[in-house]
Amino acid sequence: MKHSQNGGVLSEDKGGGFYDAFSRDQPRKVYVQHKIKEQSTKIWGLLSQGASVYIAGSSNKMPSEVLSAFEDIVSAESGVSKEVASRWIRALEKAGKYYVEAWS
Repeated sequence: MKHSQNGGVLSEDKGGGFYDAFSRDQPRKVYVQHKIKEQSTKIWGLLSQGASVYIAGSSNKMPSEVLSAFEDIVSAESGVSKEVASRWIRALEKAGKYYVEAWS
């Protein structure tokens, strides 16, 4: 969290940001894929500049939902089909730039 504040490497003024998503202890569940889609333009900008993606969390539905959100962003922001976007994300994965660590 410290790196997202006061000009830290992940701060808004450095092109980053910290966005929390809570799916428990509240009436309206907010999942990480919702936050990803809310920031689609920023995320596409980072991805197209070579950013890496590291995802960690539950192995339930989260990895596939987050992957789908990233595919939607690549498709919408770059104007390619969802199939091409999927291949683009898979290429990131093969290059070690899209990494998922999930547990049950």
